[in-house]
Amino acid sequence: MKANLKAFRLGDVRGLYPQDIDETFALAFGHCIAHQFNLRGTVAVGHDMRDSGQVLHEQLIQGLLASGLDVVDMGLCATELGYFASTLPNITAAVVVTASHNPPAYNGFKLVLSDGQPVTFATGLGQVMALMLAGHRNKGPSGQLRQQDIRGAYISYLKARFDGAALHSGMIALNGLNGTASTLAHDLAGAFALPVAWLRQTPGAMPIEGADPLMPRLQAEMCAFMQQQTFDLGVAWDGDCDRCVFFDGSGRLVPTYYIVGLLAQHYLQASPGGAIVFDTKLCWNTLDIIAANQGRPVRSETGHAFMKQHMRNSQALYGGELSSHHYFGDFFACDSGMIAWLKIIELLNSVGRQLGDIINSTRSRICCTPEINLQLHDPEQALQAIESKYGQRAVNIDHFDGLSFEMPGDWRFTLRQSKTESMVRLNLEGRGNCDRLLNEGAEVLHSLTPYQADTSDWQNSLFIQ
Repeated sequence: MKANLKAFRLGDVRGLYPQDIDETFALAFGHCIAHQFNLRGTVAVGHDMRDSGQVLHEQLIQGLLASGLDVVDMGLCATELGYFASTLPNITAAVVVTASHNPPAYNGFKLVLSDGQPVTFATGLGQVMALMLAGHRNKGPSGQLRQQDIRGAYISYLKARFDGAALHSGMIALNGLNGTASTLAHDLAGAFALPVAWLRQTPGAMPIEGADPLMPRLQAEMCAFMQQQTFDLGVAWDGDCDRCVFFDGSGRLVPTYYIVGLLAQHYLQASPGGAIVFDTKLCWNTLDIIAANQGRPVRSETGHAFMKQHMRNSQALYGGELSSHHYFGDFFACDSGMIAWLKIIELLNSVGRQLGDIINSTRSRICCTPEINLQLHDPEQALQAIESKYGQRAVNIDHFDGLSFEMPGDWRFTLRQSKTESMVRLNLEGRGNCDRLLNEGAEVLHSLTPYQADTSDWQNSLFIQ
């Protein structure tokens, strides 16, 4: 076993293959989660499209079988299939071998216990790491590998959730980024008679920068695809299909910030007074909408495990992250790229408007920049320098999940270290005055330049979405 298990993160397990995670790691992980969480009965196991996924998946299964657990092999699947599987009778946990949107060299494990219960480093993964470092192995009779049509059951579940009469649309562009989205979206498009055209449909070799629909080159590729014919809507998913991104009919990316507000409003209008969970990197639009609809705001740290915990604790209707994860209270408080896609189509039909038209009215009130990823050689010192410079002038400073500064002149910015990558993420938003936001953002970037650890052009990433 590796002496340093740095693949363990705050909310999941993820690292480079085979440097951080290999077959021995996967085998031990199976043994140790079985022991730590006192698993009984059956565990569902699946994997995404990565080259390393199959071998890690096989060794994980061997560790679980050796621990006396039965295993249902879901094979190639979207992560949300694991969440659904965990709610089925006799299935005590689900694990999907995936590194989500990260580049091809990465892999990892997303684990939930029964009924989609998340686990973090603080609620069990830390103890799993300790067990692995100690070389723990379970002993006893082996479990059995058995078959169960979980994918078919999930397709039926989704078909029952939506009224086909409320799901009609013009042509929709779908982009699977060679991930697992098509394992579900293809059948759902057929079931609801949705006219679709696919880009990167087949699971397999993913883009070199990762299956991340927010990457600039992949955004441009999607826009070019959509401009080849007439579309009403564009939808793209990440590698394991739990992130869902939308494009308007012209092929322009719709910032997830505005999609979160749109879905929050939709749910609160149906259930006034309910709770909405959100991350705080950008939040003014979300808070405005929650207040206007008598909702309860619940802020969360970024990361699926933390969002799920807050969803459950507050019995929230909906939760949205800027990373394009959408969580649904009536889907076991879990995130789903499929429900997000179908829900937006349903919403657009109910209001009778195009997505671009709806979002433009929001953009006129609150503007934002794309998230800017900063490679810094000393992140802690850089954040201290920013706090020293802006702290005296700030209307408010918040240390929740990073650093947040509310500034005079109706603009704010946040800096937080990524939980999954070695970088700091900068987000800026403002009320109305877009030019001022760009000028202020340029000054923040200039202040961080002494700490820059790469040669990228940060200023080139600064524009109004």
